[in-house]
Amino acid sequence: MKYAVLFWCLICLSTAPISAQIQVAPDRYRIEFIDKNFNSYTLCQPELFLSQRALQRRERQGVKITHDDLPVSKFYIDSIKKMGFQVLNTSRWLNSATLKATPEEIEKLQEVDFVKKTTAIQTQKTEIQNEKLDDKLDEFKLVYDDAPEHYGRAAAQIGMLNGHALHRRGYSGQGMLIAVIDGGFYNVNQLSGFENLRTSGRLREIKNFTPDVENPSGDNSHGTNVLSILAAYLPGQLIGAAPDAEYVLLRSEEIEHEYIVEEDNWISAVEYADSLGVDVISCSLGYTIFNNISQNHCKTTLDGRTVRTSRAATMAAARGIILCISAGNDGDNNWRLMSVPADADSIIAVGAVYPDGQRASFSSVGPTADNRIKPDLMAVGARTAYQNSSGFIVFGNGTSYSTPLIAGLIACLWQAKPNMTNMEIIRMVKKASSHYENPDMMYGYGIPNFLKLLD
Repeated sequence: MKYAVLFWCLICLSTAPISAQIQVAPDRYRIEFIDKNFNSYTLCQPELFLSQRALQRRERQGVKITHDDLPVSKFYIDSIKKMGFQVLNTSRWLNSATLKATPEEIEKLQEVDFVKKTTAIQTQKTEIQNEKLDDKLDEFKLVYDDAPEHYGRAAAQIGMLNGHALHRRGYSGQGMLIAVIDGGFYNVNQLSGFENLRTSGRLREIKNFTPDVENPSGDNSHGTNVLSILAAYLPGQLIGAAPDAEYVLLRSEEIEHEYIVEEDNWISAVEYADSLGVDVISCSLGYTIFNNISQNHCKTTLDGRTVRTSRAATMAAARGIILCISAGNDGDNNWRLMSVPADADSIIAVGAVYPDGQRASFSSVGPTADNRIKPDLMAVGARTAYQNSSGFIVFGNGTSYSTPLIAGLIACLWQAKPNMTNMEIIRMVKKASSHYENPDMMYGYGIPNFLKLLD
């Protein structure tokens, strides 16, 4: 099953006849280019397409800049535009672009010598019924009381991971840049939980990769919920996992429908985050099924190499970024497995537990198609405290909410150990986790103890 923003449980339209799906004309296409010739950028001047911070991250970790890092050929893009096409997004790593077009218009590209392949990635919008995991107010007794009272309702979720131990020693994310990729950040510019983030200038940017949505904040608040788990600072009520980090908010999800074009949006957002020099990406999105059933993924493709988003996630990891991605909420249905790109190698797929450490039944499991352990780590994703877009501190369920806990505390740990590479950080966090000696497909390497990592 595809889990999009808030990992909404989709009641899929797969009962519709395939012929009915074929009759719906695509209005967005992906084109792949044969090469990057006639490029206005070169590897000799990477500062023209990568920020100084991105270059420093690569240099610090010994990562080389390769041909894949070059932007798509501007000559090719300009040529496409002159033919009348609207270019929506591009991917330098996968050398492609997304366009708006009709089937008749796209035929013009069949004979263009620099176009390798065209693929329909969105059909005309159709109705799809969504049943989301409810964000219910859910009072419960805190099991972990070691975290100070000033964490408020976040005491259990931070305390379980001993994240407050990092904060006490001055590691609360200062100097770290975190990208949150999601589906909307409604009211982020108004909520009290983000006042400190805004006034300190650490909310660097909100950017939109969904071409049909004008407002990057949008009217969807799932990204707002996620950001509060990371960045909120309301002493006595709610404190996030990395309250002193810098943030960029990137919207890639299109809430009103489910098409594979959203994966292309996501890839563009990840590449943009890389170009800014982000250290950590927190992503609570995942994909398996779509309105157009011909685009659906299958379990045999969950190998980290087949699906484009998973390939892009691995490429981002190879460039020194730590990606924390929701494992998915399919654990108690027929699919059960993680969604993509949580199947990617060298990233952290995050599952969900209750505040008492017991696995939430909805948390997706492994293994990957090539038999790797998934999920990688676990955190509180059932009865997780966050500030909603109306300003209330509430509790909600989903691996969407366990993911920012891990992402934020990893950023704090990396602040404490700045000379380590992303893979060294990932290995040490796994080693300090509850199931490290006996990892399995339900808990992965388990619940990390960040206190162990401060020695």
